[in-house]
Amino acid sequence: MATEAILLFEYGTEGGGATVCRLPDNKVIEEGSSGGISGDEDDPVKEWKKEFESWEAWWQNFTNLYPKYWIYFYPVFIHKDIKAFIKQAVKNYNYKEGDISRHLENWNFTLTRKV
Repeated sequence: MATEAILLFEYGTEGGGATVCRLPDNKVIEEGSSGGISGDEDDPVKEWKKEFESWEAWWQNFTNLYPKYWIYFYPVFIHKDIKAFIKQAVKNYNYKEGDISRHLENWNFTLTRKV
């Protein structure tokens, strides 16, 4: 990642994760990888790099890809510029299948952590 990129968001999932960075022109780049946990051919390592027009475009894509499950991803880092945005998204999350209290705790911990 270029030095002028600003890390906005980093998340993890079982067997993967990604970083989301804002470039000087406000475009957003997501770089991530997943797979390879079992070490066999059924779970190959996948890597990706995608560009989006803005943070909002990235978030819309992310929540459209995982409309019910994004809350289960583990937030590692949330930049102060997007904390209010993320806090509102967590507050508005309304898919209530199963107990998500631990996941909400993870999001709230990352949202309130001073970095």
